[in-house]
Amino acid sequence: MQCVLGMNNKYMIKEMSIVDTETWATQHWIFKNSKLKQDNKSRKTNKWLERNYHQLSLDYGDIEYEELSRILNSLKFGCIYVKGDQKKQVLMELIPHVALINIEDLGCPRLEQICDDETLPCCIFHMEFNPKQCTFYKVFAIRKWFIKNS
Repeated sequence: MQCVLGMNNKYMIKEMSIVDTETWATQHWIFKNSKLKQDNKSRKTNKWLERNYHQLSLDYGDIEYEELSRILNSLKFGCIYVKGDQKKQVLMELIPHVALINIEDLGCPRLEQICDDETLPCCIFHMEFNPKQCTFYKVFAIRKWFIKNS
């Protein structure tokens, strides 16, 4: 999950990928955050993220941000693993009825340490940039670590 920053330091999901740890079923979304209200800090942060990290402008995406809640509530997972407390908190606000586990609590190392496999897939958008910044690539790296260590 990649986020952008809204008003009052509120994190908003920009890109999200899921992979089932048992079946390899996957899904990937890039959300349009074109209606996002920004203050000076969030505007600067989001521009920096766009230029230096995920290359995703707020207007770019294949699905409107307003669809996020419907998408999350349609997932049929009893438990979702996330990487990081901030991402866990964002999801807890959206799907409080689902068990969320920070995979770091299970010993998962930093992404830089597990995102080292050039054969993992990434989305079409990030193929042209740095695939290792793609959430699709990252969930496969995390899944690989999880399977190896569980």
